[in-house]
Amino acid sequence: MHELSEQQRRKLLENPNVEKITEKFIQYSSSFKIKAVERYLRGDHPDQIFTDAKIPINFFEKQYARHCLKRWKKKYEEEGAESLTNDRRGTGSLGRPKNENLDELTYEELQAIIEIQRGVIEELKKQKALAKKKR
Repeated sequence: MHELSEQQRRKLLENPNVEKITEKFIQYSSSFKIKAVERYLRGDHPDQIFTDAKIPINFFEKQYARHCLKRWKKKYEEEGAESLTNDRRGTGSLGRPKNENLDELTYEELQAIIEIQRGVIEELKKQKALAKKKR
């Protein structure tokens, strides 16, 4: 998606079919997505679907509506209409790994970490030597 002007953002946010806008994406209401996919499956043109929903397609790149509907249609067909009702971005993610505070580890735990690292280094050296040998 290309960058929208502040005026374009405000206009889009006035539309009940638009829930949220960030720099990288526009989040449409789930009811709009479901209705749009159902119309698309009946053969309506993507640009017409967006125009009828009062979403100005001239704000976007040429194939924007088509790309959105293809993505939503795939999800709709694979996972059902309810898959378009909940935003699953970030679910299943474990997040950033926690940093271990090395000050809190015992001497034996630190030694174990060092041994693991040495083992990994040795394995990498073996793999590198094998790769050189194959050339």
